[in-house]
Amino acid sequence: MAALALVLEERRHTVLTDAMAKSDRGALFDIANNFHVRHQDVKQKRDYDEFYLDWIFWVYLASIELTNRVIDEQSAQTGGGPRWSVAKDFRI
Repeated sequence: MAALALVLEERRHTVLTDAMAKSDRGALFDIANNFHVRHQDVKQKRDYDEFYLDWIFWVYLASIELTNRVIDEQSAQTGGGPRWSVAKDFRI
């Protein structure tokens, strides 16, 4: 899940600005930063059920899919092809 948060972090001030409201972007990173998703800080909240982690995973994955589509749309408007790739963006 930390890898998904990293992809969104890389797109935070570019694609996400076009794709989501500021409050929605803030909520995504509030979850990543305060709920033991990526920094592994002892101050982060850890006391929640596993199904919550599943929900975070799917929200982050859907947000990445949204940004992929925004990138494709922007690229199509400028006459280029798709600008993202799973291998590059997910660092597989």
